[in-house]
Amino acid sequence: MKLGDAIKYIMLFINVVGYCQLSPGDLSEAHKEMEGMSKCTLCHDLGEKVSNNKCLDCHKEIKSLLSENRGYHANSTISRKDCFECHSDHHGRKFDMIRFDEATFEHELTGYNLEGSHEIVDCRNCHIPDNIEDKSIKNIDNTFLGLDQKCLSCHDDYHQGTLSSEDCMSCHSMKAFSPASGFNHDESEYKLVGEHVNIDCFEYHEISQRQGQE
Repeated sequence: MKLGDAIKYIMLFINVVGYCQLSPGDLSEAHKEMEGMSKCTLCHDLGEKVSNNKCLDCHKEIKSLLSENRGYHANSTISRKDCFECHSDHHGRKFDMIRFDEATFEHELTGYNLEGSHEIVDCRNCHIPDNIEDKSIKNIDNTFLGLDQKCLSCHDDYHQGTLSSEDCMSCHSMKAFSPASGFNHDESEYKLVGEHVNIDCFEYHEISQRQGQE
């Protein structure tokens, strides 16, 4: 073997051994393109742990929510943590970096308490692309990001734009959409008097009833 070839093999061996000592394992599928000795500083500060700033340079959707002080990651309990405390890597290609127990997740940390019927609904009934307005988040697979607190971002407009206010909670409750327990007919343009007070709403509002059932 020539001396030059021998040196190449030695250097290759040193690099492989060095990499094995530095890297605790393969990166996840999502980060596989950043694997290799020459790419470590894409995530790590030289000689230091993973940099939160570098995480946010890639995950701009999280950075945007933090800047707006909105959502789970903006909660003071969460924002003081380093990203890798919840989303560590180097555990192999199949490792799921976004994992939590949906049954015990503390939803109030997102800034939105689940009450009434919302408390028992399956998470994925709400967290779907159709309910996400932000296009930078909408196309992310299996994300729980991007919802806002407006009722009409998830629910159809039952009143079809006929109301000047979008404050659904002024009439409806988290317990059930119907009956509209907060609605006061005396505050409408038509006050109920006499026998009208005792008549079931749907005897007059038959069209609205039928639309609500479709």
